[in-house]
Parts: sequence; C-alpha cells; structure tokens
Amino acid sequence: MANTGRKFSLTDHQQRFVSDRVANGRHASGSEVIREALRRFEDDILYEQACLAVASKLAEEGEAAHARGDFTRLSSREELHAFIRKSGAGATSRVPENVA
Repeated sequence: MANTGRKFSLTDHQQRFVSDRVANGRHASGSEVIREALRRFEDDILYEQACLAVASKLAEEGEAAHARGDFTRLSSREELHAFIRKSGAGATSRVPENVA
C-alpha cells in the first residue's frame, strides 16, 4: 500500500500511551501501535454494524408478529415469570428486578 504522507496529531496522553506500548515491547514501533488501534477500531465498527443489522432484523420480525397479532401482552412481573416458565426458556432467574 502506498504511503499517502498523512500526518496525525496525538495528545500528550496518547503519545505517552504509544511510547509505553513500544517501551514494554508489545510493539516494535509507534506505527505498529497505531495500526493495531485502527484494526481494533475497524473491528469495533464492523461488530457494531452486525449488531445493528441483527437488531433491525429482530425489530422487523417483531413488528410483523405484532401486525399478525402474534404476541402475548404481559402486565406484571408475575405474568412475565409465568410466561417464561411456560415457554421453557429457563431464564426466570435472569429477569431483572425492575421489569414490570
């Protein structure tokens, strides 16, 4: 890949961080630190996009189920626990206390 001659400014804190990573032997140079940071940032963005795609798909499925009338209205914590037990989800112990 061609060097585009880009230059970036770092805060004092960021410069110390890069220097520390090189000094402790984790990276051979400051450029390696920055490249790893960018790879991780790119991975974070891809993960976020994948999560949003899943959430969007689930929302669409939920809206379609609601439009079909395929839902159960629960109005209390007790109804929620009963519904979970009945469904066999086995997640009763993970229901947050503040779910109403």
